[in-house]
Amino acid sequence: MWSWFRKAEPVHQQIRQYETGLPDKRARARDCSYLVLDFETTGLDPGKHHIVSAGWVCIEQQRILLSSAQYHLVRAPVSVGQSAVIHGLHNPQLQSGTELHELLELLLQQAQGKVLVSHHSGLELNFLRQACLYCYGRPARFRMLDTLKLELFRLQLQGRLVAQDKLTLAACLERHQLPAISEHQALSDAFGCAQLFLTQLQQRDSGTSLADLLSQSR
Repeated sequence: MWSWFRKAEPVHQQIRQYETGLPDKRARARDCSYLVLDFETTGLDPGKHHIVSAGWVCIEQQRILLSSAQYHLVRAPVSVGQSAVIHGLHNPQLQSGTELHELLELLLQQAQGKVLVSHHSGLELNFLRQACLYCYGRPARFRMLDTLKLELFRLQLQGRLVAQDKLTLAACLERHQLPAISEHQALSDAFGCAQLFLTQLQQRDSGTSLADLLSQSR
């Protein structure tokens, strides 16, 4: 029991450091640092499904830092079941994967001072919150931008009606004439999302604040 408390304390410290190190919402969005994240999971319900892989890459000074790219398989406590058809990962591959608490520790370290970015970010955000609650007793107050909603905001501002299937990451990349990706591979999706986000950022006024983007991501 006492060993559990000793191991948990540094993780809680990392959560506090993440929350206190977030950039000011009034800062120019182009001046902020970002961590672009993607999960592959066994389903859509964070209460009963599990993360099986994670990929992320950082953006600094409006540049993708290839050296920051990380990809991790995550050991799932149950069989991946039919979700393997989507993400292509099978139980034997995950047996030597990273433990969930180790993944969160790495992610929180990388995310310090950065805003998180994902495409259709509700999935990543909900799984992150649930994972933190399960491992550490409380979720971190994550700050996250959604490239899907940023794209929808841009198109609606132009008076365009867009079908839901035209807002997938692959469709958005094609619309902006960006390179195609291998879908449902966490690092590939994170890199594609990073390219999309940089394009979206450059399309906005240079004075656009982080608060503006957070508002457009709701």
